[in-house]
Parts: sequence; C-alpha cells; structure tokens
Amino acid sequence: MLDFNKLDTIDPPDVDQTQFGSDMKRWLANLVDVINSNFLISNLAIQYFENLITAQGVNAAGAWPLPFTVPVIGLTSTGFVTAKLISSSLPTEISSIVPSNNSFDINFSLNPGASAIIVYQAFISKPQ
Repeated sequence: MLDFNKLDTIDPPDVDQTQFGSDMKRWLANLVDVINSNFLISNLAIQYFENLITAQGVNAAGAWPLPFTVPVIGLTSTGFVTAKLISSSLPTEISSIVPSNNSFDINFSLNPGASAIIVYQAFISKPQ
C-alpha cells in the first residue's frame, strides 16, 4: 500500500549511457522535474489537510451579544479554527474564535444583524 504521508521524489535518469539524442535526454530530465515539483506540491497539501476535521459555512446571525456556537464533532479546546465573515446584514467583524470540545464560539465586534455568513475550517491542530 502506498504511504501518502510523504511522496518521495524521483531520481534524475542516467541518460548518458543511452543512445538517446540530446532532445530526448532534455525531455526526460524536464519530465522528472515536473513530476518532482508535483510531488512537492502534493506533500504540502497533505501536510496542510491531514489534520482537517471539516470545512463548511454557517449563518451565524442572532448571536449578538453572546457568542455564536458552531458544532464540530472531533474538535477539542486545543484544536485550531480559521473563519472568515463573507457577508453580514450590519457592519461587523469577527473579534475572536474560541475552540472547545466538539464546537467553537465566534464572537463579533458588533451586532451582525439578521444574517452573518461565515466560512470556516476546523483542524485537530494548527496546520504547518
């Protein structure tokens, strides 16, 4: 079974001992470089998303002045949450996000009004 936690790079081909022309040698070397750069990108994505619990959106309206609680099964108080306010009925900002067991609280700086659309990502721990 493949270990998708770390994709190893491919060693450059030893084309000097072949009968390939210079164009074919260059093409092979470029192909290996492209594959290896894609492995690097994949490894970065794996590191970022390996601790992801969920990524969703929610309407956090009606929370003012109390925090709005978002349920997230598997989140703990040592977890990590990023959230962005996409739109709201009244001008406001997210003032804090507090993770806890199986949920997190969003606090607003001002009353968000009848609608406050939030998108968020919850992680087991802070991504690298």
